[in-house]
Amino acid sequence: MHVLISGGTGLVGTKLTERLIEKGHSVTILTRNAKDKQNHSHIRYVTWLDGSKPENQLENVDAVVNLAGASISKPWTRSHKEAILKSRVVATQECIRIIRALEHTPSVFYSSSAIGYYGVSEEDTFTEHSEPINQYFLQTVSEQWESEASQVKDEVRLVIGRLGLVLDRNDGPLPLMVLPYRFGVGGRIGNGRQWYSWIHVEDVANAIVFCLENEQCEGPFNITAPEPLRMRKFGQIIGETIHRPHWLPAPRFAMRLALGEMSDLIIKGQRVIPKRTEELGYSYRFPTLRKALQDIYS
Repeated sequence: MHVLISGGTGLVGTKLTERLIEKGHSVTILTRNAKDKQNHSHIRYVTWLDGSKPENQLENVDAVVNLAGASISKPWTRSHKEAILKSRVVATQECIRIIRALEHTPSVFYSSSAIGYYGVSEEDTFTEHSEPINQYFLQTVSEQWESEASQVKDEVRLVIGRLGLVLDRNDGPLPLMVLPYRFGVGGRIGNGRQWYSWIHVEDVANAIVFCLENEQCEGPFNITAPEPLRMRKFGQIIGETIHRPHWLPAPRFAMRLALGEMSDLIIKGQRVIPKRTEELGYSYRFPTLRKALQDIYS
């Protein structure tokens, strides 16, 4: 299978590319600068979003994976919030344009989204069949992101991957979450009741490959582990895993003062269950947080 990936040099894209190569697939990565990157026999780099037509350099693409978008782990200034939304919308529009321009139409389009789509709640449980219950910034972004991807649903098998908190030792939210524990001041954030729906980065890559290879996969899928946890339990397991105390509360107002609106990433949440992902037979390598963190910090 020849897989075209946007956002292929990010955390998820890098791991996904590794997994696809391991399984014998070939990968082309869309990047803003393809110079000096042609260093792998199974990976090609093609420049995009510069006014060029990357489809002219592409042949026999079987699957397109859209992971591109500005980082949400930088301060949410007004200009960066605009970049977060615009980058996702523009990348999705360009992926669709490329799909339609290719002589050989790909069989599947995997477009990333986020569990922020559902809104936030300390009490509700969300599956792929749930509708949004309220709006905040990430909900608005996810909804518009998915709306753009849906423009091609009648032309190709469309998979929407609603991604949870991706756990990795060196990237994503986990290093920042672990940092206070390393200094011995880890503890509950806010009231500790907010839900964290998380997933090990290895399972993200495996789940995406599963969706690409399984023709039954179509529509929205929650790319989260089957064990969402409230923040207080999540923090306790972090402390136990790295042998540090979990004791010092951090009030919500302090997090809001320190991080601004970006604090929504850790003081708000949603309990998300990957119902369709499990029903279609995906088997998690790291189904529990304890097992995931033991692997990450082993």
